[in-house]
Amino acid sequence: MDPETQITLLEAMLDGSRTAALFTDPSQEDHPVIYANQTFETLTGYTPEETIGHNCRFLQGADTDPKDVQKMRDAIRQESSVTVTLKNYKKDGSPFWNRVNIEPIRTGGRLFFIGTQTDVTVEVNQRKRLEEKEREIERLSLPVLEIDDGIAAISLNGEMSVERYRRLAVKISEYVQQHHCHSVIIDISGLYWDEDTPVFDLLHIQDVLRLMGCRLLVTGITPKAARDIAGEAASEHTLIAFSSFKQAVQTAKASSPII
Repeated sequence: MDPETQITLLEAMLDGSRTAALFTDPSQEDHPVIYANQTFETLTGYTPEETIGHNCRFLQGADTDPKDVQKMRDAIRQESSVTVTLKNYKKDGSPFWNRVNIEPIRTGGRLFFIGTQTDVTVEVNQRKRLEEKEREIERLSLPVLEIDDGIAAISLNGEMSVERYRRLAVKISEYVQQHHCHSVIIDISGLYWDEDTPVFDLLHIQDVLRLMGCRLLVTGITPKAARDIAGEAASEHTLIAFSSFKQAVQTAKASSPII
């Protein structure tokens, strides 16, 4: 098969592909596009005449993350592959989430890059909605209640991940600041764990609250929980713990705020 026929077949294959694709030439000034398939025009609205000869940065806009752009630049400079999902803009100005894959290609002693683009807007938006729902569920599943003047309480249930503890620390600290609490009671009677105990996560929350002038009291400590936590906690880092919620409330009421 002669080279001209090969090129014709390659172009036909690319134009028939459902994936937008273009080739760029880094040896030319400003690394322009030298070929764009029909699907690229369908995706972006830019015709081959508007695309070829230009750097493909024309897809970028106000909300395109510079960090994602830098990742692509670094990969091109290093002549390596990269896949990035970033916000791009079509010719009509409408934004879309573009999953860009860049691959270096060497042929005839020359370096080129092929870039494929896939519109993943639906996927990204679905993931964002799911994350929003998860945050809302988290907010509702970990309600902070004010049980007395300056005393707040929260009950932990199930298995807590590192991310849930992080959100919990943020949630409690914001609540303490807004309601001027001097004591927070965390009940862990409904909490369970396999190997890693919650001691270090609770100690972190305790340190955060202490810096805010607030005291952490932990309740619902079972004998097993006490043994597990005592086995991990260093002597200089201890939790104020109680076997019952009532004891914790009584102590909180009798205690003065941390100065």
